[in-house]
Amino acid sequence: MSLISRFISEQGKILSRRVNRLTLKQQRLITIAIKQARILSLLPFLNNERLFKNKKSESISRTRTTRTRKKK
Repeated sequence: MSLISRFISEQGKILSRRVNRLTLKQQRLITIAIKQARILSLLPFLNNERLFKNKKSESISRTRTTRTRKKK
């Protein structure tokens, strides 16, 4: 899994051949391996943990700021 995860971005997308510096044949094999790992639930289809945490903290800070503004 550590080998396959090197070819995936932080968002869970498969990196391009140019980034990976792979041949076309190698990229196809990596893509197939990643898709099989996702189907077997070894890898997530999406990685939204960081995005979710950031949105959650922003919504909390927004509600706190609006509450303080309403008090006069």
